[in-house]
Amino acid sequence: MEVKILSRCDADETQHLGSTALSAIDKISLDADAYLSGVRSELSIETDILSGSLSIERKHEYTQELSVLDDNFDRSVICMKKFIEANTFSSDETVAKNAEKAFDKLASYDLSFYKLGYEKELARAFSLIEEYEKPDMKPIIDSLVGVSAPLADLKIRANDLNVLYIKNQDIQALKEDVIPSSIQKKVVIDIFNNKLLPYLMVMAEVKPNEYGETYTKITKYIETINTKVRARRNRTTAKEELDAPVEN
Repeated sequence: MEVKILSRCDADETQHLGSTALSAIDKISLDADAYLSGVRSELSIETDILSGSLSIERKHEYTQELSVLDDNFDRSVICMKKFIEANTFSSDETVAKNAEKAFDKLASYDLSFYKLGYEKELARAFSLIEEYEKPDMKPIIDSLVGVSAPLADLKIRANDLNVLYIKNQDIQALKEDVIPSSIQKKVVIDIFNNKLLPYLMVMAEVKPNEYGETYTKITKYIETINTKVRARRNRTTAKEELDAPVEN
């Protein structure tokens, strides 16, 4: 009976079948079998691509971590803004005027810039920090009560957020560049069903001593996976029937 991989076999199962089949094929001497040698090479290449797709897809995106760091970043900006604003009410006229200068500088970046997207808020934060650290502004900032600490904290928070944001962008870029495993698995399954299995089935009949054991191993691997696929399908069907509305 002809054996084929079921189309509902998932990417992990397909990758496993590819790897185990390659090991089984290597038990055969391929020097005199150009066709099987070519199929093995193709299967190896496409299985490696599938493995790479699965690996990239599983890379952890830092969505939750970014949210936490962004919240800390926002708090630092707000804290600094509040302290600068408070200093504008200082009884020391010099401090009050310095606070107004610092506040005007902050306002030029938008007092709510921390609500912007990562790229924009980080760009403005780094620019603002640079402005506050310039020789003409640093003495002004240092003269204000309680501002230096949140500014230093903002610098740390902005750097931490920027580093993680870049890492997350790199991961997303990798994922965009790879073939989705759901598509690549079809390529591997096609090699099995239309090239490898039909050929091995015939050769196992013609030369059982050379090909029989390999064909048997591979078909057993496939039947094991197919059994799991059928079980999943049956469970899904049973659940759908159970959840279906009752007709009156």
